[in-house]
Amino acid sequence: MNAYQRFIEFFSMCNKERLDGLSESYFEPMTREERLKAFNYLLKLVEQGGSEETINGIFMADSDRAVEPVTKLLESGALNDEAQIAAAWNLYRIREDDNLISIFIKFMSSSDRRLREKAAYYVPADKLTNDLKDALHGMIRTETVRLARIHAVDKLLNIYGISEESVGEKNFLKIYRGLHSEDVAKKEATFTQLDELYE
Repeated sequence: MNAYQRFIEFFSMCNKERLDGLSESYFEPMTREERLKAFNYLLKLVEQGGSEETINGIFMADSDRAVEPVTKLLESGALNDEAQIAAAWNLYRIREDDNLISIFIKFMSSSDRRLREKAAYYVPADKLTNDLKDALHGMIRTETVRLARIHAVDKLLNIYGISEESVGEKNFLKIYRGLHSEDVAKKEATFTQLDELYE
């Protein structure tokens, strides 16, 4: 079986068989022609709305070529919600366009918990804008889904550069527990503490 055929067969797999997802291992053994065929195959799926898997796949197939069509589809509103998050993540890694951050922020308040989880998990952690800070604070204050809240807390700490190494284990645990606390006052005090440490 050639590499392209193995790639095509991936899309006929169901549920548990596809748990590992579409990875670089599907593309590495491909010839140049096979990669082009794989890219075109994925582009058709992305043009139909796409998914996290197909967006990530098209960037694995050829990230340089993927930028223009994915950007156009994202800007036109043609991509499904999950695909928008994946597109913003892949595009940001290439060109660090701050406008892409608004896509993650939008989905942090989605009624769909999976989208909130993905948005908090994938939003870039290299800079803290006021809008991103407000969105993460909002999730941490109100999120009832544990995994989504964990992603929001982890991302906020990552952006602030807070870790056991940077503040010590005792302080880190205090901050971490404060952000997950059911006590609103304790949570707000922790936000203030983070601002003071960040300055």
